[in-house]
Amino acid sequence: SFGDNELSPECLDGAQRFLKPGGVSIPQSYTSYLAPITCSKLWNDAKAYNDLAHMETPYVVKLHRYSLMAEPLPVFTFEHPNHDRVIDNTRYEKLRFSRLPDSAAATLHGFSGYFDARLYSGPAGTVHCSIYPPTHTTGPTGENMFSWFPIYFPLRYPVHVPAGQPVEAHMWRCVGASKVWYEWAVTAPEVGPVHNANGRSYWVGL
Repeated sequence: SFGDNELSPECLDGAQRFLKPGGVSIPQSYTSYLAPITCSKLWNDAKAYNDLAHMETPYVVKLHRYSLMAEPLPVFTFEHPNHDRVIDNTRYEKLRFSRLPDSAAATLHGFSGYFDARLYSGPAGTVHCSIYPPTHTTGPTGENMFSWFPIYFPLRYPVHVPAGQPVEAHMWRCVGASKVWYEWAVTAPEVGPVHNANGRSYWVGL
């Protein structure tokens, strides 16, 4: 769904001590992608719970009745095995989604997330697994793979985006002593709150 949302960096980093020198990790790398979307159905489904937690929780969903407001942009990339002297899987990215000048005004309800994974690249060839729309893995008859669905990051308050105006967002992957969580915020066309601050509504335990 988002590449690293089920602690794959932490799991593979922990297992790499069993890898022989020169060994290959599968996957070798993966990149997450994010796109602003208008999706009143998803937003209202989360809002119906009438609490903060459900508006600060990402959901793995099969997207219906939605529209991308801009092309997805890369967010976080992880490589394995990780040869950094000090391994740190925290991440931060500022994203500016440009829109065509003739793009219609729209309501921003949140962000859809995807991943593209390089499972293997070497003498035997290259193998990818992806739900990122431009490189979406297909089956033998050309249909899109549906083993993984995108992830949806809701906004507590929908944002009106004027015609042709860009969207600016911030995304954090935070790592604590016992949990990993995401935080996200919009800062253009207007400044909104930081969602899931300190993992108060959603986290994955280590």
